[in-house]
Amino acid sequence: MTHIQVKKLLGGRAQYAGREWWYDFQQIPLLCEEKSVSRRSQDLMQQFALLTKKWSEDLNSEWTVRVYFSAKMVLAASVMAQSLKYAEERNLRAVTSYLSYYTVLHSLRAIALTSPNVAWNGGDILLMSHSKTINVACDEIANLNRELSGRLKKSVLHLKAFRELISYRAPSSGDRFPKPDFDIFEYSRFFLEVAQLQSELLEASIGKNVTESFELQNDLISQVTDMEIEGFNFHDREDGHRLGYLARKHPAPTNILHIMSEGHVEDFFGSWRAGDELPDCFDPDQDWQILFDVP
Repeated sequence: MTHIQVKKLLGGRAQYAGREWWYDFQQIPLLCEEKSVSRRSQDLMQQFALLTKKWSEDLNSEWTVRVYFSAKMVLAASVMAQSLKYAEERNLRAVTSYLSYYTVLHSLRAIALTSPNVAWNGGDILLMSHSKTINVACDEIANLNRELSGRLKKSVLHLKAFRELISYRAPSSGDRFPKPDFDIFEYSRFFLEVAQLQSELLEASIGKNVTESFELQNDLISQVTDMEIEGFNFHDREDGHRLGYLARKHPAPTNILHIMSEGHVEDFFGSWRAGDELPDCFDPDQDWQILFDVP
């Protein structure tokens, strides 16, 4: 029995917006009207049905990779958020603009990756520009709360501009400039919950419309495990191990929460631990659930 099957067997369901969910949302109910969430969920089910009613090996592989990559964005955002908190507590202000922005950007990427409105396009979605990521994610949020989406987009662009100011212009005034009135932790959790919601609706549509099973295509897996940047090649053995497990044991999309195994979560955070015990060093194990209720 896979970790996904175990979670579904033992996990509880939460009632919200006329549906049952695997995840107990915290921020969505605070920031969006329940009727808007219900209406958007119905719309997304219709959009996903256009895919799942013509499900194929290509689509199955694509969306398994997309949800897996979204789960990595959850974990990456969580590492950034913990790093941000550590830096703020120690006056490491030279890096807080970077950490703030990338906590948010990783969270927004999870929304884009799980959106039925973004095409795979040969894997280009994994390399989506910052501007397009922000636009796509905020468009999805607008379907839940248009006024909130406009405010959030303005704040995210302010974060982006502030990060570029510190990184590229090296101002003599340091970081003593107006900053957006934006709670990084609160809104990043909201963004990740939107991605989780989308992934759960995809899974529900698959359960409703797909009866055939498929294998995962190695060429799509390799777009996650093997990267070429500036002529340098990088192979992620850990991603190869995790995706290889899915290919053998559960070669189909599930929701973000369930695609994460406890081992993957532990190893992801553990990869950022100090090699030796150092006094007062950053500890990535301090708060795994800073943004998302990871297993």
